Amino acid sequence: MREAILNIVKDEFSALVNRIQGDFMNNYCAKQNNFLLNELDPLMTGHMVFVSSFESKSGNSLQRIARNIVKLRYGEEKVPQIINPHNISHDIVIDNEHEQIVVTNVDIDNAQTKAYVNSFMNERLATGRGKNRIESTVTHESIKELLNHVVIDSNIHQKPVDLAFYDDTDTLNIMEIKAGGDLDNSNAPANAQKLLLIYMALNMQNVKPYFATYYHKDGENHTWTGAIKKFINYPGMFLIGSAFWNKVLPPEIDFLEFTKIYNEAMKQINLNERLRDMINSCS
Repeated sequence: MREAILNIVKDEFSALVNRIQGDFMNNYCAKQNNFLLNELDPLMTGHMVFVSSFESKSGNSLQRIARNIVKLRYGEEKVPQIINPHNISHDIVIDNEHEQIVVTNVDIDNAQTKAYVNSFMNERLATGRGKNRIESTVTHESIKELLNHVVIDSNIHQKPVDLAFYDDTDTLNIMEIKAGGDLDNSNAPANAQKLLLIYMALNMQNVKPYFATYYHKDGENHTWTGAIKKFINYPGMFLIGSAFWNKVLPPEIDFLEFTKIYNEAMKQINLNERLRDMINSCS
């Protein structure tokens, strides 16, 4: 299992670095138009270009890694590309093998449905700080009330989902995933609403939606401070950093071991050597 995960990480990040190398010089040259960087050493600018590309492109790689690891843990049949629990007849074809979508006859784009979800969240907002903090009461239990307000439509709808899989209890886990989850106050409610609308689209109770992040932006063992905590219950509806990876990894490999696997994979694909080659091409 460890070897399989190592190969998954190596394949994805080797392809990622290839993509970064392919457009590195174009991105570097584009920085020459930014007069604010004129006095920086070209090598420093090269580092900035790489880090920016690595951070912006790594999300999709991590999403594919997580999905492939879930298949190892639970079985490929538990990670369907098309999530259609009610067996709705459709002719939808997904061109991208790395995408997952929910197929539904629930009209989650209905204005009244969206308004109801917003009202549902706003009536249950987290309040206070520190010892006086009261977390949001939008929980896995309370959201079942949303299912009483689904609007069934004669049309078939589809909605992309970052990650969806059935676990060993046949609970369908659905996740909205961000890198570190550092959303601003305008994006946070929209992301919470999106997660709850996908839950409504599935229209069944044995579903657990989560807001997840690939890493803990405030550091493992610290309290996570994302703005979206105001709108959905923390920590019940969150999988932050290690909690996310421990959810998808096989039981015998924990988050700490996964970080070791990742570091080993980066050495095997010669990440630092390839980075140096890119940076030196700027001098």
